[in-house]
Order: sequence, then C-alpha cells, then structure tokens
Amino acid sequence: MKKFFFLSLLFSALLIAACKKKNAEELVQSGANSLRITPTETETTIKANDKLPRYNAADGLICVLFGHGFNEDEFLEDAISKLKEKYGLESEGGIILPVVFEHDTEETFLRISKISNLYDIVNEHNIKGIILLGAPDGTHKQISKLRNDWNGKTPYAIFSFMPQDDPLGEEFNCDFVLEYERKASLEEEEVEVKTIDKTAEQIVLRAVRYMEDLPSPLPSDLDLHSHVQSIVGEKKVRRYTDGETGIQAINHFVIEQD
Repeated sequence: MKKFFFLSLLFSALLIAACKKKNAEELVQSGANSLRITPTETETTIKANDKLPRYNAADGLICVLFGHGFNEDEFLEDAISKLKEKYGLESEGGIILPVVFEHDTEETFLRISKISNLYDIVNEHNIKGIILLGAPDGTHKQISKLRNDWNGKTPYAIFSFMPQDDPLGEEFNCDFVLEYERKASLEEEEVEVKTIDKTAEQIVLRAVRYMEDLPSPLPSDLDLHSHVQSIVGEKKVRRYTDGETGIQAINHFVIEQD
C-alpha cells in the first residue's frame, strides 16, 4: 500500500513538472513574439513607424546659409541632398531651410543676392537654429538685428563656419565661430580649400543634429570648447589666438591642419 502511495506521489510530481515545463516554453515563445509585435501593433505598423521622420518641423527649422566658397553647384547639390535625406527640407515638410547667397539654384531653394534679405527670411519662419557657412560681409549686422528683436538674447543657437565676414562681428553675434587654420603659402591654401570641401559637409550635418538636441544657445564658458570639438569630430580644435596681441578668443576656434 505504501509502495502504491509512493508511486502515486511520484507520478503526480512528474505530471506537475511536465506541465510547468510546457507552460514555461509557451511563456518564452509568447514573450519572444511580444518583443517583435505587441498585441496592438502589426508588422506593417512597425515598419511604417520606422520610416517616420524623427524631426518635426513644428519644433522649428534649421536655417542653413550657403555663402562664399560653399555655393558652387558641386558642393551645394551634394550637401543639400544629404541634408534632405537625413532631416528633410522645409519645402517638403522637413526641418532644413536652405538659403543660398548669390547663386542661381533650383526654384526649391531660396536665393538671395543681398545678405540683408536673411533677416526677413528668418523672421518669416519658426526658427530653431541658424548655421552660417561662408558668411559674406555684413552677415553679422543682420544677426545683430535678429538679436535686438530678442533684447540681445536669441532663444536659438547660431553657429558660424568659415566666415568671410568681420570676425569680431561674428564672434559677438554667434554662439561660436569656427574656421580652418590658415596656411602661409598659396599652395598650402589650395590644399586647405580641398580639405574644407571634404569635411565641411559632415560638420554641418553634425551641427544640425547638435542644434536639434539643444534647449538654448551655447554659453560662452569653458565647456564651449568641448561642444565645438564634438561637432567637428576627429580633427583637433583649439581656440583662436590673435597673432598681434596673443589673446585667446572666447568663442572663436580653428581646426588644426594635419
């Protein structure tokens, strides 16, 4: 009798263990499926969501000015094409508002022959940031007018890369100014131009991403150097030093040549 009772207990234990194993296998399988598709979603919905743009134009536009040295067809077409692919153009519901200075382009791009028009363009849009690439002479005056509209404190960031404008005016009105280290000879200058064309595009793409994540303009403090270095990437960045006075600029930087 005891033997029969023991066998019954053993059989019951094995049966319970088998049931637990089956339930565990079903739970794991169910869990794996739920990681891929939740009860309220379908594969089609997930794939569609993956294609939705991360950036919303309603949050503000990034105005990119293509000025001296960066308004030639070859550079312009490639740069705007990549900005369009990654962030979308304002004309198509994206966040990039490209403005080309003194250059005939397709009608989808804004064209200005006077830098004074930049002020009106910015005021007509909901702007989250401004990127100046090869800013022409007088650009800082238009940025100054925009700043005055906000009592000297614009709520958005303004980055200036490789400006042709007055450096002091750019420094005063932008979060920072960045250019390439200057070389002495003409041959070295030609090499420098080719280097700029290869890297400026990537710097602009990273600058747009940086602006999207910024809640406000960058402060001119000790951390500004690290912010600029992050935007540039691998190439080393240092603060600009005035050749005559030896004074280091607060928000003016140069990319060291290799």
